[in-house]
Amino acid sequence: MDLKSISLFSSLNQKMSWLAERQKVLAQNIANANTPGYIPKDLKKISFKAHLDQTGATGGLRMQTTARGHMSVAGGSGNSYETKVQDTKFAMSAQDGNAVNLEDELIKMAETQMNYGLAVNLYRKHVSMIKIAIGRDR
Repeated sequence: MDLKSISLFSSLNQKMSWLAERQKVLAQNIANANTPGYIPKDLKKISFKAHLDQTGATGGLRMQTTARGHMSVAGGSGNSYETKVQDTKFAMSAQDGNAVNLEDELIKMAETQMNYGLAVNLYRKHVSMIKIAIGRDR
């Protein structure tokens, strides 16, 4: 059984990969904190509604049926999302043109780390529930 075929796990995988990519971008911002003229970047946030609209339109989220006569939903797999780096809005920049605010970047990194931990815990919890359901709880 491939867990990625279950839409919950697919969504959690996408969220974790987005968070990992965001952590890389934020680390680059911190690494360039002393680079003259550097403008910090961030990834566009993925809204839940946009994710549902995207996967619903391409058939990524499908209703599960137990019999052929039940309601049918056209299916397909639309599990891709686009990652774009965008310039962040900044209030002040240093005299050398660098706009990295270390406090803001560290707060974003901590937030990203907490969200990643949450996604991992959700993934683990749902895997353990599946194991219990099939009788392999230990």
